Amino acid sequence: MTLIKNYWKIQVIQMKIVIYSKNNCIFCSKAKTLVKNLGLEYEEKSLEKDFGSDPIKLIEDIGKNVRAMPQIKIDGELVGGYNQLVEYFEKKGKVNFKGEIISE
Repeated sequence: MTLIKNYWKIQVIQMKIVIYSKNNCIFCSKAKTLVKNLGLEYEEKSLEKDFGSDPIKLIEDIGKNVRAMPQIKIDGELVGGYNQLVEYFEKKGKVNFKGEIISE
């Protein structure tokens, strides 16, 4: 089990997470909270602050036409929104299907 924990720590160090968000977005807040609770760091890019509320600039930065927020990239790959973020970490055994952290 210790080997698995150490492997996760090594992966975390190398993981670059970017959360694209907007003001008053419940799922944006949930995504940021989930990542924080997993002990991970992330970069936030806000529609209002970083893109001047221009969705075209946001879409160019994401690299895909999206209609919902948040959008999350991990290591340069677009994961998707909050539900896809939960699925991503569920596959890694870090959360359950509800997004609740699995204790080790």
